[in-house]
Amino acid sequence: MAGQAGTAPRAAAVVAALGFIVEGVAVLGHKVPESHWGIRGSIVDASFAVAVIAAALALPALAKRLEVRRVGHLGSIAAQVGFAAMAIESTASLVHGGNTMGPVFAGGILLVFAGLLTLAVAGLVAGALRWAAPLPVLGMLVGIAGGDQGGSLALGAVWLVLAAVLGRPSAATTAAPKARASRAEGFGV
Repeated sequence: MAGQAGTAPRAAAVVAALGFIVEGVAVLGHKVPESHWGIRGSIVDASFAVAVIAAALALPALAKRLEVRRVGHLGSIAAQVGFAAMAIESTASLVHGGNTMGPVFAGGILLVFAGLLTLAVAGLVAGALRWAAPLPVLGMLVGIAGGDQGGSLALGAVWLVLAAVLGRPSAATTAAPKARASRAEGFGV
């Protein structure tokens, strides 16, 4: 059962990775204008919208895997709201063929950064997977800084690593069967 519970978040992380990679490849070496996008701009916006929705779906499982406490989960929720705002803006822009709701996107970015930074700090404090905790916020920084030079390729790579993290059993899930087995042995079962 534990393996099945981790399948959906892992799949969401893979979809996020693929969406960011497609976006990164589409902008690599090509400036997408603010309006009158054409096919390339539509691909960029559609793949980004899919990627941020998938990332939002994977975040609660990542927070659980990092074994963060309440503040970390609140950071995850804030990032989810930010990703949702960015997806709404990207979808609206896709429909209209250009940037239409810039302030919504900017607000989404702020929520994503604040939430992912909170999740990263909480993950570092929790200590379950210290090396993985800062990856989402660092990936977003590199993705945005890389912009039209394919920065989203790095963000896609980060989400592939996170998909692998979500696919591995945690210490809690591997310890539970061992604890049950040792209790059963104590009763002569």
